[in-house]
Amino acid sequence: MGAALTAWGAFQYALTAVLRDKGAVVPAVLGGIVYCFFYPLPYLPETVRNVPVAVADYDASPLSRQFERDLDATREVRVRAVTRRVADAVPLLQQGEIGGIVAIPPDFHRDVLRGTPTGVTVMGHGGYIVVDGTILQTAAQVLAATAAAPLAAHLVEAHVPAAAVVRAAHAGPLLVKQPMFNTVAGYESYVVPASTGLIVHQLLIIAICMVIGTWIERGGWTIAPQGRLSVGAFGGMLAAFALLVWCGILFWIGFVFWYHDLPRAGNMSAAIVVGGLYALAVAALGVALGCWMAERERAFQLIGGISIPLLFLSGFAFPTESIPQALVWFSYLLPSTSGIQALLKFNQMGASWREASPEVIRLLLVTGAYTGLAWWMARRRAAGRPLALALRHSA
Repeated sequence: MGAALTAWGAFQYALTAVLRDKGAVVPAVLGGIVYCFFYPLPYLPETVRNVPVAVADYDASPLSRQFERDLDATREVRVRAVTRRVADAVPLLQQGEIGGIVAIPPDFHRDVLRGTPTGVTVMGHGGYIVVDGTILQTAAQVLAATAAAPLAAHLVEAHVPAAAVVRAAHAGPLLVKQPMFNTVAGYESYVVPASTGLIVHQLLIIAICMVIGTWIERGGWTIAPQGRLSVGAFGGMLAAFALLVWCGILFWIGFVFWYHDLPRAGNMSAAIVVGGLYALAVAALGVALGCWMAERERAFQLIGGISIPLLFLSGFAFPTESIPQALVWFSYLLPSTSGIQALLKFNQMGASWREASPEVIRLLLVTGAYTGLAWWMARRRAAGRPLALALRHSA
């Protein structure tokens, strides 16, 4: 008959159980270190550059050729081919040799000289939204610059006052696009901070599920002698798991963001506090999932496979407005949704507690719910009672 563990004893045991388990320590500790160096690598170029395009020139005029040269001179786009028809450029797009097609309409030069509304048509792949947007934006800027001189000449011919022509020639842009938080408008500064919460979420849940699964498979929990899990022992175990998650979050928002020079420290104290709350929610969810799966290796099969859906439901990789409302409500049940958004608001945007209150309140509710669920499931599993039977009895 073993003596009941105190909260501190359960804390120590759960913490060492993760650190001494080779299978669990890899995602819990080594995984985060490896991710911090290798995950940002694909995003280091930051912006789209040298996208190959084909120009379908239906006009074949001096102005259209000037447009082609100006387009090729930009940093974002490289003119790979010039054709007379769009149909001739489509095979290049289908084969992946170009990222888009820019079509110059017939009578382009004449319409510009006459002041008749005209423009170019941009066709993209459709599977690469960022690339398509870059081609569209670059073509629009080059078109405005290329047509400026002929348009000014047309204004002079139309007897527009010289002062108005000069003002039009030297007028600044009507819209200046300057991101407030991702100031370099780059991939790394956008993707990596937002993915941090999900990376820690997935890696630590896998580690927690492996430890819980090991305890269930061997038929006894050391922190629950005679199958009786006390509130103190459960709290100590949960605190140990939450500490590991919290350390992972602090490692990312502290060292990793500094190392990669990412936007950070907007409201660091709030980010640290909400990171602790998020860690508790992740730990509770990990305990609940570990009790539900009840097998050590099952976590790798299930947790890793849901990363992409969690990424899209979090609301940063895909606009929340474009997600069906039912899925939006479902995403509020996941700690990753509110946790990622709260961390972004505090750490990257410097939001106040009032500005981030919706995410914080939802995270508090989710944390309380998963803590209660984890307590109920852990108590059943520690006593050796199957969850399915408990659900049947309760029904």
